[in-house]
Amino acid sequence: MNNILNFKSITAYRVALPLKFEFKTSQGSVRIRESIIIRIEDQQGYVGYGECVAFRDPFYTAETVDTCWIKLVDDYIFHLRLMRPKPLMTYVKQLQFWLKRDAMPMTIAGLENALIHLHCSRIGVNSVSFMMGQPLIDTIRSGVVIGDVPIDELLPLIDTHVANGCNRIKLKVSPRDGYERTQLVRQAYPNLDLAVDANQSYTYDQIWEVAAYNDLGLLCIEEPFQITNLTSYKKWRLDSDWTITTPICLDESVLGYDDLSYAIEHNLLDVFNVKVGRLGGLVQTRAAIMLCREHQIPYWIGSMVESSISKMMHVQLAALGDSYMPGDLSDSSRYFECDLTDPDIQFVDGSMLVPKGAGLGISVLDNRIEDYAIQKRVL
Repeated sequence: MNNILNFKSITAYRVALPLKFEFKTSQGSVRIRESIIIRIEDQQGYVGYGECVAFRDPFYTAETVDTCWIKLVDDYIFHLRLMRPKPLMTYVKQLQFWLKRDAMPMTIAGLENALIHLHCSRIGVNSVSFMMGQPLIDTIRSGVVIGDVPIDELLPLIDTHVANGCNRIKLKVSPRDGYERTQLVRQAYPNLDLAVDANQSYTYDQIWEVAAYNDLGLLCIEEPFQITNLTSYKKWRLDSDWTITTPICLDESVLGYDDLSYAIEHNLLDVFNVKVGRLGGLVQTRAAIMLCREHQIPYWIGSMVESSISKMMHVQLAALGDSYMPGDLSDSSRYFECDLTDPDIQFVDGSMLVPKGAGLGISVLDNRIEDYAIQKRVL
């Protein structure tokens, strides 16, 4: 089969997936998960899917479902359709140009993932294994994220997940009661692999409150400070009386390879959270992971409360075998009544068998996408 991608159609769906619970962080909450699904079909009937994982409100990064939708359907997809049939990497180079020009990584990632999925489905290889240039391990362990739930509900919730085989929990925390709830969990589970994520809710003046977590034996503190930009953060770290010994993990402060390179050069992070959407797709994700490996920066795999179209790639990235800790990966059924793939994300006794088939290694359910679509555009 030749290497040329010849599109028959590119369809963008804006979908709204109801969550089973309200997922709260210090910066915002989600009750209905809106995202954008991109479906690319070629002239031979092969199909590739990608998901743009921006949120409806800009509490995580500046991109939103609205801004991504406009850019996708009025610009990127329109211009891809005008290009003559090309090999995958020609399209990818065009996307990398747009990524640098427009700084919309989640938008680019959704489109790039669909192109890579289409190409890998055609040639019969797994997308993540193909892009990373290495095989995947057979199984991964689960990692549960606990949102900002009432503190009296915290331990019963964790009891349930531990009973189901999960041995890595990440708590969403804030200055309001973050230390108190983390201490409560640590006292109940002294040997549990435990991390916290503050989503930039502490000010620089609250460094002593962040340092208080030192005695709780955490794997990391993710994004503790209100970082305006990495340059100002570097200056503050050099000038501050740094007493934090818990590893610092960066997530939303790093929006691409250049940010990661700067953060590593200036010792601004100890651990790195990898998310395909935030980094701009699998091409940039591979570059980021290789940079972490080169500089011996531990990395692990996050998620975006997204559908299994996006999250399955994160499952497969976690199966590269050298993650710092289990990713933010738990059962689809925890979040949604019905996810968008068959199979969806399923752990048994805390372990999941990793799909390694062509493309995503799973079947995407077009009827489910249509059922949850609130907007559709075919080009």
